[in-house]
Amino acid sequence: TFQICGENQKNVDATESWIKNLISKEQFEDSISDELIEHFDKRQIDTLADLQRRNRVTIKLENERSPPCIKISGISRDVCSVYVEVQKMIQKIKDTEEERSKAELVYNLVEWRYPGSNDSFVAFDKLTNMQLEDAKRAKKPHLTVKINKKNYNVDLNTLQANDGQGKTINIQRVPKNEDKQLVELPAQWEDMQEERVKLVNLKPSCQEYLEVQNKFKKTCPSFVIEKVKSY
Repeated sequence: TFQICGENQKNVDATESWIKNLISKEQFEDSISDELIEHFDKRQIDTLADLQRRNRVTIKLENERSPPCIKISGISRDVCSVYVEVQKMIQKIKDTEEERSKAELVYNLVEWRYPGSNDSFVAFDKLTNMQLEDAKRAKKPHLTVKINKKNYNVDLNTLQANDGQGKTINIQRVPKNEDKQLVELPAQWEDMQEERVKLVNLKPSCQEYLEVQNKFKKTCPSFVIEKVKSY
């Protein structure tokens, strides 16, 4: 708030009009529309509030629109500055989503593991799994990862990890299509004996036989089943 003083009302009115005109010329509004805005959580909302406090702008989040929109209005230079910051926030979410998708894809192809208890191995989290695989494919000699909250330097050639304090452990890289233990086959399935396709007679006591029998009896109760075969 400010006061305008002058020799007469005409001069005061002219000065007020001139100031309003300057302010009007400095006012600017811009908007950003992006589907990723709907992924804004409390952290992003708090960041928007902080940007509004630190700059001469008003930020309006319109989540109900399709796609969601963020409107920024205020002094032009501040609007431009905040616009860039919001774009960075959206890009960060995009990068995170892409990284998560890539990590999921890599995890479906290969699994990296570190020693657990009782001679078992534990899978790395999906992000670390991807980082190890990327480093391996890029032929990097080493990569630092966290195992049980401790930093380990992994030798990607020997698959040994050292904590820098004399402790060395072996890690594993297991392609999913080569690790039979990762695919649990039904207990009633018979050994294929390296055959690609095999026709087998189902035993009357097996679950698949009973399921076929139950469905068959519902429509043909007077018929007798001689045998049930399955591929």
